[in-house]
Amino acid sequence: MAKKLDKTQHYDATSEQVWDMLLNTEFVETKLHAAGATDASAETMREGDATTLVSRRVLPADLPAFVRKFTGDELTLIETQRWQDPDGETRSADFIVDFGDQPISLKGKIKIEPDGNGAQVHTTGQVKCTVPFAGGKIESVAVEWTEKYLDKENKVGNEWLSDH
Repeated sequence: MAKKLDKTQHYDATSEQVWDMLLNTEFVETKLHAAGATDASAETMREGDATTLVSRRVLPADLPAFVRKFTGDELTLIETQRWQDPDGETRSADFIVDFGDQPISLKGKIKIEPDGNGAQVHTTGQVKCTVPFAGGKIESVAVEWTEKYLDKENKVGNEWLSDH
């Protein structure tokens, strides 16, 4: 059974400024390193009416021992976000995180929209792990880990917006 991810971030900037930041490869690499990546890269591509962001990060598997037994000492994650052209001041993307040969998947949606004097980014998704018996525990760890990552992204993003 999959675990749900539901996280909202707030920024003191317009939806357009937040979208520009989230697709800025320098920002993406900065936030990935700030979240503990030992290696990170990002690229954006325009495809018809969509913009795709692909980011790659290598992370130490700073996870509980029962999870590390499946992952090894480090994880390589490739995240693909496919952003649609804006609908007014709202932007949305489908995303998927590829964990390589790990028995886990994460996919969902990201939505940027105005929120008072700023903007909010709402991320929803599902984490699914196919390991018998331990899958639910691993899914819970993955959701917690992803929420911490999004908290770090929010902090780094607000600092980035105030500096750029």
